[in-house]
This record gives sequence, C-alpha cells and structure tokens, in this order.
Amino acid sequence: MSNLSSNESSDTGAQGYFYTDWSAMTSQDWAGMAVTIVTFILMAIAYFYVFRPKNKDKLEAQKNMLFDDQLLDEPSFDNESTNTEKNNVGK
Repeated sequence: MSNLSSNESSDTGAQGYFYTDWSAMTSQDWAGMAVTIVTFILMAIAYFYVFRPKNKDKLEAQKNMLFDDQLLDEPSFDNESTNTEKNNVGK
C-alpha cells in the first residue's frame, strides 16, 4: 500500500520531482522564494549591464577607482596642520 495522499504526485519523472504544493507553503517559504526571484532578476540585470558594449567606456573609466590618489589630495583635518598654523602666526 502507498502512503501518498491524493494531492501528492506519485510520478517518478520530472513532473513528480518538481511538484509543489503551493497551499502548504509557509510565510518563510514565500519570503525565501521572493528573495530568490529578486536576486535572480538583479543578477540578470547586472549581467546584461556589465556585458553590454555601450557601457564599456563607463565601466573602463572606473576600473582603477580604488587606486586613484584623488581622495588623498583632499586636506586632512588632523592636529598637526592646526599646530603648524598656530606656530606660523607669531613668526
């Protein structure tokens, strides 16, 4: 005798393997499925954005962004700069 209920598929093929009882899904199951679908869509958008030829120049311009010294050229607000300014006032 079989322990399968009438709602469950007893097929051993792909249809039985991918069978989903939508009414038995909990809120955590739905949240996990939503996160998976949104992540898949965002990854597909990122893939097509990065590999689109018209975006090549924009992305190539940013390839050395971490190595640019432009951020280091900004004035720093440490104590040494204020101390030297105070010392130079009286001279």
